[in-house]
Amino acid sequence: MVGFVSCEPNGHLDHLYVHARFQRQGIAMALCEHIEHTALSRGLGRLFTEASITAHPFFERAGFRVLAPQIVTQENVSFTNYRMEKLFP
Repeated sequence: MVGFVSCEPNGHLDHLYVHARFQRQGIAMALCEHIEHTALSRGLGRLFTEASITAHPFFERAGFRVLAPQIVTQENVSFTNYRMEKLFP
């Protein structure tokens, strides 16, 4: 397995991962497109996620827009991520 994607029933894209040796080959975009088709077939009007600083540019290229940056704290470590969504026509 070189990557995976998971999406909750409400359209929350929870995980999108591609192994480092297989990045920049279109795999993440293919996974994202697959989950979009699945969401559309289930009648969802959007996908949404919390993207890391590193993942933020990828999601913008995939058609997501930033709703808001946010500071998240886990185990006393704070970091910035971005609430993002992609609406379907």
